[in-house]
Amino acid sequence: MFQRVIFVVFSLVFAVSLLGAQNAKEDPVWEEFCLKGEFDLGWRYQGLKPEAGEFYPAEWCVISSKDSPNVRYSGKAYSNPDSESHFTVLYLPPNTVQIVNEGPQPDLLFEGAIIGAESQMIKRLDPRRLAEDVQANPGWVVSRSGNGMIDVRFPGSLFVSTVSIVDSRASSFYTDVDLPLRGRVRAVWEWKSEGEDHGEKAVLTVDGTVIFRASSTRRVLSAEEVTKVFEPAEDEPEPISIPGKAWPSRIAMRVDTVETGVHIIRNVRTGFHHLVVETAKGLVVADAPAGWVEMNQLPASDLVPGMGISGLSEAFIDFLGGHFPGTSVRSVVLTHAHDDHAGGARAFAASGAEIYAPKGSSNFLQISLNRKEMPVDRLSMAGRKATITPVDGRFTISDQYRPVEALTLGPNPHVNAMLGVFLPKQKILFVSDIHVPGSDSPSPPEDRSKSECWFANWAVKNLPQETRIFNSHSQVVTTVELMDKWTASAVCRR
Repeated sequence: MFQRVIFVVFSLVFAVSLLGAQNAKEDPVWEEFCLKGEFDLGWRYQGLKPEAGEFYPAEWCVISSKDSPNVRYSGKAYSNPDSESHFTVLYLPPNTVQIVNEGPQPDLLFEGAIIGAESQMIKRLDPRRLAEDVQANPGWVVSRSGNGMIDVRFPGSLFVSTVSIVDSRASSFYTDVDLPLRGRVRAVWEWKSEGEDHGEKAVLTVDGTVIFRASSTRRVLSAEEVTKVFEPAEDEPEPISIPGKAWPSRIAMRVDTVETGVHIIRNVRTGFHHLVVETAKGLVVADAPAGWVEMNQLPASDLVPGMGISGLSEAFIDFLGGHFPGTSVRSVVLTHAHDDHAGGARAFAASGAEIYAPKGSSNFLQISLNRKEMPVDRLSMAGRKATITPVDGRFTISDQYRPVEALTLGPNPHVNAMLGVFLPKQKILFVSDIHVPGSDSPSPPEDRSKSECWFANWAVKNLPQETRIFNSHSQVVTTVELMDKWTASAVCRR
């Protein structure tokens, strides 16, 4: 109830401030700026194939005011080909974030989070807010050139960015970004006005390739609309309070032992779980995690700040070394080529591990993991390269002591080339992304039905009935018996 009172107070203050400002001058205080267009998941290495040209609809909206640090960010976009996400996040600096959920599901309230820099990066998606931020903070300016370009080092950013401001709004924004499987790249935002009544065209290019293109809309919010944005509705359930240190993603590794010598390492970063198997010659690991860089923040930022491209997997390997002293990592199986699951493989190559990947993406990974644009990490300091071994069909990695198999799943709605990790003695399968159960419900969720129904059919046809299925993004363990129910459900029979 205390939080609800706080939000009501916020809302009343916003409404009074807005009315006062509008009485004093014509300029609006609160604006909604939206970009509606399409984003190239293929370029981002999150598509069906790891190549540019796989565009999906994307819409990002920011509600903000130059007179307040508070921001509402919402959107509809595809994080993967099989997954369209609808999201709304309220940033209430200095230390509160609220994920706004639709329907009866309660909101999530992260209290004690350090979000000042993040909320500003979200605000800067609006070129007016970006220009205002630069002009209001002359201490950030590194240099100015005669052609109107301003070099700026934003707080917390590794790189100097360059901004061009025309008529009180940014017209272009240049910055460097470190991305898994790509290394250091040059990202450029450009906004071109189409007239006062027609908004702007926005284009994001990386190393010269267009990855996001959109048209913008802008509107002024009324005092009543501002109140609704920041005040919860009367019939909404109380939000669930979560410690702020969990936002946006944190490293909180712990070991869950499934059977002797078989473990799931939980929360290598928030929501990322990895299979680790002890064998006679060392550890076999499923997937090489990397951080996720938010390209819709200006400048782009990593969900796990300060770790860099290889840092998360390096920390993972160090954790394994501390928990399994005297045992090295023998092999890592990359289930698929999406950058958050394969982008940390350089760390495993530096530790001397073998790297296995689906045949359909092995050549791509061989090239991408050895790009000269990669920042300095353990692999570059050792003067070595990553070598990828392709898997086609079924391949046994370890010996009879505790066999581990890399198992080809085949093309599916999530990605065109994928492996599972199978333990034939224990009847355990580990999969990434294609199966993310929320519960033991007799049918899969509607919003993931394409992938979940595909996987259910595959599992029933290819796995022993008693197989337990672990996954990378949920702590729910399922069985082939449950998959059999899913194939018979109305969701999967459509």
